[in-house]
Amino acid sequence: MLYLLKLGPVPLTQGTTQVYLRISDTGEPAPPVFEAEDEAGMRTLLEGVDTEDVRCEPALAEAGAALGVEVEEPPQAALSSRAAIATFLAWGQRGLSGLGSDKALLFVQAATEYWEARPWAHWDDSQPFEVAVSGPLAHTFEGCVFQTGDGRAGLALYFKPGALQMLMEMQARGQGDAATGLPAIAVTLDTTPAYAVEALSSAGRVPRLPMPLKTGPDGISVPNATEAVLLVAALRAVARLSPAQQEVVSNVVAGDAQMEVRVRAPAPRVRH
Repeated sequence: MLYLLKLGPVPLTQGTTQVYLRISDTGEPAPPVFEAEDEAGMRTLLEGVDTEDVRCEPALAEAGAALGVEVEEPPQAALSSRAAIATFLAWGQRGLSGLGSDKALLFVQAATEYWEARPWAHWDDSQPFEVAVSGPLAHTFEGCVFQTGDGRAGLALYFKPGALQMLMEMQARGQGDAATGLPAIAVTLDTTPAYAVEALSSAGRVPRLPMPLKTGPDGISVPNATEAVLLVAALRAVARLSPAQQEVVSNVVAGDAQMEVRVRAPAPRVRH
């Protein structure tokens, strides 16, 4: 069975568009179609296929009725495929597509584990974690978990010891923007764009867009492939921490090398 789904509205340089997808029940997508109207997008996706073998999601019911397509809730595989496409589309709009679709999938899975674990319920953003890495990126980072008032969350790994203290001092002086000059790699779980967040949420994944980034004296940039894999491993390790389990080791393959990430958490702070 084939399923028709949509993403959108997707913001463009001028205006917005809708993205229409035809995905098999095993999660295999056809090339996406960009159209302004549901019926036009669906009609293009129906070319060359038997309508009897096609279903559309409830959001497309009106256009589906006009085209003779029955409505049916898409299976998990189709929803997961749409979530992956939405993530990589959003990454492309934010200059992250160079990391590759495989990294996007890794970040979605790791960020889902991290979101479900909610480590910020036990630790706050002023508490440094020790993140010791061996392998191609051997280094001991100062990590922190965070959740902001606007609904975002994430994990930051600072290259220099004492970075969190420096950050708090900057913020106390009203120099919060200067924090982007501190050398670090991080993942923010963003509340936008809405189309990506909605696609991830409907697939049972993290209801935020995972956004890897790198900061330093030259400003904000994109982590390299090894740093991206490290962030994935760190997310998964921190997700396994708890007040009763304050040290976790995560192993991951980075290219041809093995990377070990050992995370030690500080004493938890009870939230009231």
